[in-house]
Amino acid sequence: MDVSATQGGTVKIDQTIPTTYPAILTVNSGVSVRLEAIPASGYEFTGWNGDLTSQDNPATLVISCNKEVIASFSQKTHRLNIQVKGAGSVVPSAGAHSYVEGTVVDITATPDTGYRFDGWTGEMGDASSASTTVTMDSDETVIATSLRSSSPGCY
Repeated sequence: MDVSATQGGTVKIDQTIPTTYPAILTVNSGVSVRLEAIPASGYEFTGWNGDLTSQDNPATLVISCNKEVIASFSQKTHRLNIQVKGAGSVVPSAGAHSYVEGTVVDITATPDTGYRFDGWTGEMGDASSASTTVTMDSDETVIATSLRSSSPGCY
């Protein structure tokens, strides 16, 4: 039996984590082997490939002949939804964007002429600064708000 893991994780085979991959094991026919995919930080388990095709984790495989099993992992991604309230633009543009977990995204709001930047709503570095950052550790929604500027002497 050969067990491998793609980048981003390891496989526990019957409670033991191999030191190298592929892990080559000699297992008697009819014996059940318990496989558990363990994602590294920032990764997620996406499924088993090869002679075991499943999303189950842990999974049990009954050995009947030579088997090759691969645990697949992918980097976690999160969605950043950027909105504008008032009049103006943002960079990145308004809408939904996808980023790998841990990415620090620079965001900038620019109010239209006759408006002033009033702040951000959401989880970011400095909500009062037109240029700030968002750390992608979960799905986030941020809103840039601009208000109409008032001229002195007008009520």
